[in-house]
Amino acid sequence: MAKDYYDILGISKSASADEIKRAFRKKAHEHHPDKGGGSAEKFKEANEAYQVLSDSEKRQQYDTYGQTFEQSARGGGGFGWQGDPFGGFDFGGFDFGDFSAGGGSAFGGDLGDIFSDIFGGRRERASRRSRGIDLEMGLTVNFEEAVFGAEKQITLEKQDVCKTCTGSGAATGSKVVTCPKCHGQGQIVTSRRTIFGVIQSRASCDRCEGTGKVPEIACPSCSGKGVKRQEKTILVKIPAGIAHGQRVRVAGEGEVGYRGSTPGDLFLKVNVKPSKELTRDGFNLYKELPVSFVQAALGAKVVVKTLDGNIELKIPAGTQGGTVFKVKGKGVPHLNQSSRRGDLFITARVMVPTRLSKREKQLLQEIAKERGETIQVDEGFWR
Repeated sequence: MAKDYYDILGISKSASADEIKRAFRKKAHEHHPDKGGGSAEKFKEANEAYQVLSDSEKRQQYDTYGQTFEQSARGGGGFGWQGDPFGGFDFGGFDFGDFSAGGGSAFGGDLGDIFSDIFGGRRERASRRSRGIDLEMGLTVNFEEAVFGAEKQITLEKQDVCKTCTGSGAATGSKVVTCPKCHGQGQIVTSRRTIFGVIQSRASCDRCEGTGKVPEIACPSCSGKGVKRQEKTILVKIPAGIAHGQRVRVAGEGEVGYRGSTPGDLFLKVNVKPSKELTRDGFNLYKELPVSFVQAALGAKVVVKTLDGNIELKIPAGTQGGTVFKVKGKGVPHLNQSSRRGDLFITARVMVPTRLSKREKQLLQEIAKERGETIQVDEGFWR
């Protein structure tokens, strides 16, 4: 059935050259095979339509021939496709950089490779098999370990190098040989004739999975894959200053790719247990210090427990409840900069006693009298 190129691009027959170009750009982004949900066939149709409608001469002939355009084109009706299937197609006006799974431009290399991907099935690129999968797991540490860092031993189950064949896939005493099906190329190349001419397509070799190598005798432990799902125990370093919810990357401890290729990474999401005495805000620590009303009134030197050990803190005479004392350099180390640390802030909480001896009560009454303060003693409370 003849194709309606205007309908394929979603434009009217009076569309301008700019409108045609924008329509193709949109369809190319939508259907490009390298994108999730893309369609090689629809991308091919959009490209075919653009080649015709973007060329004024070809567009005029298409408009003239109407539904008999394809037969005319096959008959060589002046479209110039026999020698150059993509003559006159300008890639310079389009940005397809986000099509490539690897982040590069899908049009950045050999156009023959690109369109062999489009027509006849996409070619699987070896780079897509060259790295294993990244893993993520949670790891709980206590408050002090998060502040000063720690080494933690963890065990995880993952796809790892087969211990029997050390990743080669070959049985003991056997060796890895060139794949007899693709002769070491890792790809099977086929050709087929289309309206654009002879198009080559490349597909990953199903015998060697695109590696070009196969084990002479497959390892019985991993069935020749070179990898096996198994447990592994590793020692990981938690950096000083890590915060709750942050991740630690352990390079190379993800899953191993096909036949021992480059492994992915392991990401540890850190869960920090809260402290009973300290709270954290960024790189600063905060705690409360109970101070008696006598210490607050007369002044004192008190011992304060910190993560670095005990320190002596001077409480000035007349200290009010809620007074904050700053202790420099006793906070959290800056992440990856252990020489820099935040500060410790200590808030004084003046404690009023709930029970007094008879002597203490008399002394307080004398103090009140000396200061000219009027008090009313609740005898029931003090008893």
